[in-house]
Amino acid sequence: MRDISLCHPRLQRIASAWMKACATEGITVAISETLRTAAEQDALYAQGRTKPGNIVTNAKGSSYRSQHQWGIAFDFYLRMDIDGDGKISDDAYNDSKGHFKRAAEIAKKLGLAWGGDWKSIVDKPHLYLPDWGSTPTALIQKYGTPEEFMATWVPEQVKTGWQQEDGGWRFYFRDGSGKHVVNAWYRDEDKWYWFDGAGMMVHDTWYRYSGDWYYLGSDGAMVKGLQTVSGKWYYLGDDGRMATESVTLTPDQDGALQYPDIIV
Repeated sequence: MRDISLCHPRLQRIASAWMKACATEGITVAISETLRTAAEQDALYAQGRTKPGNIVTNAKGSSYRSQHQWGIAFDFYLRMDIDGDGKISDDAYNDSKGHFKRAAEIAKKLGLAWGGDWKSIVDKPHLYLPDWGSTPTALIQKYGTPEEFMATWVPEQVKTGWQQEDGGWRFYFRDGSGKHVVNAWYRDEDKWYWFDGAGMMVHDTWYRYSGDWYYLGSDGAMVKGLQTVSGKWYYLGDDGRMATESVTLTPDQDGALQYPDIIV
């Protein structure tokens, strides 16, 4: 089956974010396998053993040994012309340029694990949720059957945008990944914000970044122009950096002091 909506809710969300992230990196991927029935898995297990072909799995379907049966894994392929012959149909699993590893690295950053890291039957097209290990043993011991496990699934409420939590504000990316900005600048609309190592928006303070000083206002936004802090005046440029050299303010015809693009 190729329907990702049959899989674990979190895997559905991550798969969507992963495909978008791969596309951003110039890698076009598609999903080839998601949920499998016991009969489908047993047919794969027979390949190379009692049926023609190469061995492709060590997991028996009748004993629920495949992650696919539990809805926590999917396989993917490339939709790209790798060899330059003008076709993509013959390059679905062409890894001559390392695209599978690159796609897997993106998946790992989103919280998945990769079958390409396995020692027995390396499975480069395979990505899975690592919560229960590299095999379904823990799931079998706890739930017995995939149906019992699936009965526990609940739709995920994915956080996006600004969220007030833990006594402050975090900003969750709008790509559906459920991840928030950490230890970085982030621009929302026309304002820049700094988020600390815990992902909390910094506000009402000076912040030094790459040798320059910035001031973050009460709303957390990076301040520009003239700013008074603790009774002292500062000038912060269009990029938010505090001026450390002389700044000349000249009055206009009405007596208002001016500096390029500002009036006080």
